[in-house]
Order: sequence, then C-alpha cells, then structure tokens
Amino acid sequence: MGTVKNKKSSKIHTKNPVTRLKRNLKKKEHDRKVFLILKRVVLAVIVLAMLAVVLALLFINFTKPEKVVTEKIEATVADYYENYFYDRIKDYSNLDNYVENGFSKVTLRQLLLFDSERHADASSLLNEYCDSEATYVRIYPEAPFGRTDYHVDYHYACTF
Repeated sequence: MGTVKNKKSSKIHTKNPVTRLKRNLKKKEHDRKVFLILKRVVLAVIVLAMLAVVLALLFINFTKPEKVVTEKIEATVADYYENYFYDRIKDYSNLDNYVENGFSKVTLRQLLLFDSERHADASSLLNEYCDSEATYVRIYPEAPFGRTDYHVDYHYACTF
C-alpha cells in the first residue's frame, strides 16, 4: 500500500498563498469600509441629538410666558412713547423738568387702550399674567430729548 495521493484532495488542502492574501486584503478593506460607515452614522446621530437638545432649549426659552409678556410690554411702551406720547409733548413742555422725576406713571391698562386700542390684540395675553392697574411704567426723557432718547422703569405686578 503505497502512498497514493489524491490530486483533488491535495488541491483543496494546499491553497495558493497569493489568493489567501488577496482574500484577507479584501476582507480588511471591507471591514474598514463598514467601520467608516458606522463611524459616520454614530457621529450623525450624536450631532442630530445635540441639535435637537439645543433647539428644544431655545424653543422653551423663547416661549416662556415671562419672556413673552415682558417683551410685549416693552414693545408697547416703545410704541407708546416714540409714536404717540412724544408727538404730544415735544412742542408743549420743557422736557428738562422731567429728566429726574420722569413723567407720571402709565399703567398697563392705559398702554393697552391708547390710540384707539392699538394694542388690544395683546390685552388678553397681558391681562392673563399681569394686573393691568398695578403693572405700570415710568418714562424718563434724556438729553438731547429725541424720539428715542429715554429710559423706562418697569414695575411688574405679574405672576408667571
């Protein structure tokens, strides 16, 4: 019983080292591509999660009732003084007299009703959070007494 080799069997067991190397290189390249894709997916998920958190915080901050109400009152006061009250006082009074003590207080109710209720659309929101008689502003003109030369003291009687 001599040694008879099966030709088919020997071909199966002795692999060409070049093809094994090619197969390993292809496998490594495939693994590298999969790794890069997964890395990009993970980074994209992290960036999207961070963006969602930032947008949520901004949305919450800009829709807080306190912020909305104070901005609405400040805009109403600016409109009141610059476009309504200033035109009535600029020619008739010496504004130097009011620099230190300011003009008389203007209640939120007066601000909402001035000039044929120009800001009536904001009254439901403002009255929901603030007492319209106890919330008031005092306006102080500043030299050179232009339309936008003033500062305001706000006195809020609001619950948020």
